[in-house]
Amino acid sequence: MSLFSSMRVSVAGFRAQAKRMDAIADNVSNSDTMGYKAHSIAFTPQINCRGGGGSSVK
Repeated sequence: MSLFSSMRVSVAGFRAQAKRMDAIADNVSNSDTMGYKAHSIAFTPQINCRGGGGSSVK
């Protein structure tokens, strides 16, 4: 994995965690509001297996 690819993976992780924190903050701040519907974030693993790399996922 190249340095650029590693940085892209890191940025994607940070963005996902930021969305999760936004949803939690929104739920906490509006929990007492009448008619409020809680937000939820679902994470799904995404594994990209391409040949030619030094490692593989099985």
